[in-house]
Amino acid sequence: MQEEINVINHLLAVEKESAGLIDDAVREADSRTTQARNKANTQFKQKYDQIAVELQKEYEQTIENKKSEHIKQMDQFKQELENRPRNYEALNKVLDDILGA
Repeated sequence: MQEEINVINHLLAVEKESAGLIDDAVREADSRTTQARNKANTQFKQKYDQIAVELQKEYEQTIENKKSEHIKQMDQFKQELENRPRNYEALNKVLDDILGA
């Protein structure tokens, strides 16, 4: 009978030790998961910020290019208007027809 009690006590001790090992393993897994998640979040934020800065620069450059292009086109348009011959006689005739003079 004493031998059976010793076996049962030994099995209980092994089970208790196993439970402790499992708890330690779970804590270690949680710790590693948290560390991995934090590292991934940090890397994501760094990459995200880098891309955001690049896109902002690209946006600002595009705006500057469009402004410059617009100014150039407006200057060309003004020059074309200034270079066109003016026909004041035809304008006066049309105005007279419209106004009934």
